[in-house]
Amino acid sequence: MAGATAATAAGVTASHASLVTINLSDNFISGRGGNHLNADLTGDGQPDLTLTGANFYYRRSGTTTSNGSVHFHFQKFSEAVNINGVYAKGYDNGDFPSRYVKLGSQFRFATGSNSVSLTGSIPISFKDLHINNGKMTSGSLAVTVTPDKVQLDSFTYNNTPATSDNGDSLALLAMGAGGVLTLRRWRAAQARS
Repeated sequence: MAGATAATAAGVTASHASLVTINLSDNFISGRGGNHLNADLTGDGQPDLTLTGANFYYRRSGTTTSNGSVHFHFQKFSEAVNINGVYAKGYDNGDFPSRYVKLGSQFRFATGSNSVSLTGSIPISFKDLHINNGKMTSGSLAVTVTPDKVQLDSFTYNNTPATSDNGDSLALLAMGAGGVLTLRRWRAAQARS
């Protein structure tokens, strides 16, 4: 599964939803490293978010000395992308060291040797046949923006285990009347959504 390296599930039970976080790696765009963005976060071959306007820029500036060697003065780079309509950009103007990052309405700026970064969360909705019986699932995508990279860090969603009248009902019946009540409440909640 491209981009997703580890999945962590917390407290999966027969009748309760669980919070699932999938950590992503090498899912980024960088002025120095190129575009490695992947919209398929779950690995099912279908995009789970919309990535538009992806672009990156990198330039080194220098002078040639009398002996023919090049002395580089600065590196200038930027990268930008819209993630589900949320604009993310990193920029560094190496000539006069100034840099900034932007994620949605958040903005940070730094000069000199100071570093700057932003981390935020972007809402996502996706369908995957192996998650929540293929129903539309809502979650959030964690994104970090630095002057030289926009990185998709991880995404989190609620996993609601599938119920079958045989397996889950029997398991809940074994728990007694409380199990039956839990099953009925869960089914009522599913019918409303």
